[in-house]
This record gives sequence, structure tokens and C-alpha cells, in this order.
Amino acid sequence: MTDSLNVFPSLCSSTKRSAPKDTVAPLPHGFTRSKYGVLLRKNWLDATFHFCSKGTYNTLLADYLCHQYQPFVFVDIGANQGLYSILSAQNMYCQHVVAFEPVSSTYSLLKTNISANRVSDIVHPVQAAVSLETGSTTITKKLGHSGAASLRTLPRWFHISETISTLGPDALRSYIPSTSNLIIKVDVEGHEKVVFEALASAGALNTAKAVFYEVNRGWSKEHALESILREYGFTDFTRTSPKTHHDVLATR
Repeated sequence: MTDSLNVFPSLCSSTKRSAPKDTVAPLPHGFTRSKYGVLLRKNWLDATFHFCSKGTYNTLLADYLCHQYQPFVFVDIGANQGLYSILSAQNMYCQHVVAFEPVSSTYSLLKTNISANRVSDIVHPVQAAVSLETGSTTITKKLGHSGAASLRTLPRWFHISETISTLGPDALRSYIPSTSNLIIKVDVEGHEKVVFEALASAGALNTAKAVFYEVNRGWSKEHALESILREYGFTDFTRTSPKTHHDVLATR
């Protein structure tokens, strides 16, 4: 997600699952409480951790999740360390979260943060990337920035790689329910079109109520992404910024 706005979402006490006293409980050793109220394992050498802990992401998705007052299911594709998966699970109306994160070290942090925030009964982490085929592939990583891991072709200086698992449409059907209360987040650093096609083939776009995704005009197929969603009935596209790098919330 983009880090264009340095503002924090307010905690929605009317939908928060935990009791208010939980927000002032002593911090577990090795954790910090982010500006979003989510506990995160300290990971000071990672840029994405700093974005999450300092609250530098725009607030569109956080506020949208906070203000859900009917039962919903959240699908987090590119969950990283779990900020949005945990935020959604803290809403008392959230029924279930599926959090896809393929990179092993980041997935370990995701599981740790889910446990620390006591939402293991709501959030189901999956160590795999969403793609068009079930199998394995190579993801390229950037040292010191877990959020920059990508399946697209990257410059040579992105030299760290890892073999990861992928889940195609047939496999996705066992993880993602076909329901009208589905909210999907896609943050995959240039792999968005493939993910949208996989979600469409799996039937997840037919009735989903919202899709939140990142756009970077340097590598994203912005118009193709919008066209796919419009084909499946999405009509409203709220952008966080007119800049080259921004996020979009698509709704019906």
C-alpha cells in the first residue's frame, strides 16, 4: 500500500471486538503498538514495519474496515505482517479473515502478530501467493523492505529470491467463500492483473462487495484492472491520491 498520507485512523469503539482495557494492557516483550492500535513484532530493519508502526499509510481501507456494521469476510492478498488482517478481525462484525503471504520470513511474522493480537480464531494465514496455477515459482525480494517482494521482473539489484507456493483458481475456491459480504485487499507489487484474473476464475469477484488495491503507474495495468472490476459489476472507484502511486477502493 502507498504511504502518501501521514494520518492515523481513529479507533472505532462501536465495532471494536476487544474491550477498551485491552488497548492499555502491558505490551508483550518484543512488540510495539502501532498507530493503528495493532500489536506488531518489532522488526526495525524493515521499511514496511516502520510504515505500519508509524501509521504512514493512507486511512481509506482502515476506515472502511472499521465502519463495517454488518457481517463480512476479509481476504488479504499480500498480507505482509498482518496489519489489515488484524484490523479487520478486531471488528466485531468480521466473521473470517484469509491472509495470503508467500514469503517465509514475513509469513512467520504474520503468524506471530495474529497470535499476539489474539485473533487466531478469526484470521487464517496461508503461506502462498494467489496466481493462475497451483504450484511453485520464484519471488524476488528487496533487503530491508518486505513490502517490495514481487513476482514481476525486477532490476538486477533485486538479487534476493525465494521459491514460494502458488494457488490457482481451483485451489482458491477452498479458501475464499463466494459471498456478497466479501472484502478483498490486493497488494502484490505488479502482480495485480494476474490476481484479479485468478479471483474472477475462482468466482470471488461475482459477488464481492469491495476490492481494495494498489496502483503504481510505473508497473500496474491501471485501466485493465478497472475494466476487469467493471465487468464484474463494480461501479465506484475511490482513489487515495491523483499521484502515480496510489490506492483504489472499488465498490458496487
